[in-house]
Amino acid sequence: MRRLRLWTGAALLGVTLTACAADQIVTPDEYTRLTPGMTLVQAQQVVGDQGQPVQALAGQVHRWQNQDGSFAQGTFLAGRAVDFDQEGLMAEAGSKSKLKKLRKSNRR
Repeated sequence: MRRLRLWTGAALLGVTLTACAADQIVTPDEYTRLTPGMTLVQAQQVVGDQGQPVQALAGQVHRWQNQDGSFAQGTFLAGRAVDFDQEGLMAEAGSKSKLKKLRKSNRR
């Protein structure tokens, strides 16, 4: 009986963790690896998801949005990213200078 409870608990934990991971399309780590100059295909490879095109006045904007509403998006002109932005992903980074340091350390 104890083994059954233990196995059931482990199975529920696995399902819960899988469900949480499924809600997270783009992570803070992936966002810091998105850099200006990359193509949309390269950005999609970093995130591991196609994302969704967003209507824009100029260029092409692509967004990767999580279930909790946080998102990353990139603006692409002439096939290359000119800027990436996020909302709700980088609470721990706090500032643009910290984000730049994170991006530089991820390039190495």
